[in-house]
Amino acid sequence: MILTNREIEDLIGETELSLGASLRNPKIKAYLLNYKYDETKLAEGESLLQEVKNFYQKRITEGGGQLVATSLLEKAIEEFRPVYQEHLTLGRLILKRQPEQMTRFSISGERKHDFTGYLLQAENFYETVIADEEMLTQYDGFGISKENLENGPALIAKIRDANFDQEGAKSAAQAATFDRNHAVSKLADWAGDFRVILKLALAPEPQLLEAAGIVAR
Repeated sequence: MILTNREIEDLIGETELSLGASLRNPKIKAYLLNYKYDETKLAEGESLLQEVKNFYQKRITEGGGQLVATSLLEKAIEEFRPVYQEHLTLGRLILKRQPEQMTRFSISGERKHDFTGYLLQAENFYETVIADEEMLTQYDGFGISKENLENGPALIAKIRDANFDQEGAKSAAQAATFDRNHAVSKLADWAGDFRVILKLALAPEPQLLEAAGIVAR
């Protein structure tokens, strides 16, 4: 059963009210015993209710963690882009009379748009450029030292770490969503049955239904 947050909150609130009234109101308690809904049976509902509340809160926490991890990944990518673009632009300038060399250094053509392809292309660019003494000399002529170029791979590593964290956070949020939905399904089933029993049990005094959170017709 998949419910919205608002529907889950309504289920929690309604179940808390009906269970609270059933445990505290002697009349309701007595009527429920006619259908063998004693404290043990009601405790089952309380346990399911608490489980939903726990998983509901956990999903909120894990969801927040996923948002933070996603934000950090986006920031790492945005930090890298201008550095990469500067180095690419200078590389094209350096090799403008040697276009055949641009492919070797992954300088020619558009940048790949998919995440993995984009990073692999960038990594190849830095690996080949940093390993080539002539290219390092040419870059140095524009004020870009080897250390400056090595900042690129460092930022790529930062992106990969952030992506790993984001994937972990996403997995945790998905697991929390599954656990929450499973718990909600069990509670909704129990609460649905309990609602039917309440209506049957309190038929002699339907005004008691209001105390249990059920509108008497």
